[in-house]
Amino acid sequence: MNKKYSYRILGSVSVCVLAVLACGLKIDLGQSPAPTQAPFQLPTGIPPATAVILPTQSPEPPPIVLNTAAPQPTVEISVATEAPNDVTAAVQDYYQKGYLPFQNGQLYELDDFSRTTPSLNVFEFKRTGQEAQDFALWADIELDSRGATTYPNYTGCGFAYRVQSNSGGYTAILTNNAVRMGYCKSGMYPCELFGTTHGTGEVDVSNKTKTKFSLVVNKDVAYALVDDMLVGQYTLFTTKLLGMGEIYYGVVSNINADYWTSCQISNVRVWESNP
Repeated sequence: MNKKYSYRILGSVSVCVLAVLACGLKIDLGQSPAPTQAPFQLPTGIPPATAVILPTQSPEPPPIVLNTAAPQPTVEISVATEAPNDVTAAVQDYYQKGYLPFQNGQLYELDDFSRTTPSLNVFEFKRTGQEAQDFALWADIELDSRGATTYPNYTGCGFAYRVQSNSGGYTAILTNNAVRMGYCKSGMYPCELFGTTHGTGEVDVSNKTKTKFSLVVNKDVAYALVDDMLVGQYTLFTTKLLGMGEIYYGVVSNINADYWTSCQISNVRVWESNP
């Protein structure tokens, strides 16, 4: 079951009002000016480069395994609870860099995910029941990939996000050599890849080793970090899939083409950014 925590990172301002004891004198304290927000500029209108991912040696599109039983909503914890130090530091850093639109938000803890046997499907997804629009996500991912792939084919595991009624959504998949960001059409198949706007998206991830994976999404831009280092910035669509959507776990394999991945995803936390 997911756990949700709600925080306000900005401190409140205490106002002391002096009582006037004589002559019925009134003191107008006025109203404090609204805090200013850090400058926020993102590139827009950059059409994503796409490459269609087609299963090799498979005449028909494979079925999608989709667990439709979403977990129950979680109970909100008191706002007085302090955010973990690493979350607080990361959120402030992302906000100052323009990765997140707000410092405030809610923290959710998701259940672990495990895929220990090769998937028979090219794309396999499992629902988390957690929705988000603009967010930061952290997870430890341990890959165990087999077989060789040639771009645009790939194998790995990670997440789908902003999935709206299973009618399409984005994907962020960690592989041994890259973070693959893409978009899946209605029914979450077929899926296409986006090129990077900044950075290469390339990584060097060993099998059976935990890797800290971070995904930050703000309006029409997504950022992928591995071990706290930015590896790629990706431009998303500017006219669709901008609103709330569910987060899924995702695995990309093609056992018929002799490449597949089993993986473990743990310590998954999602910070939903809001005013």
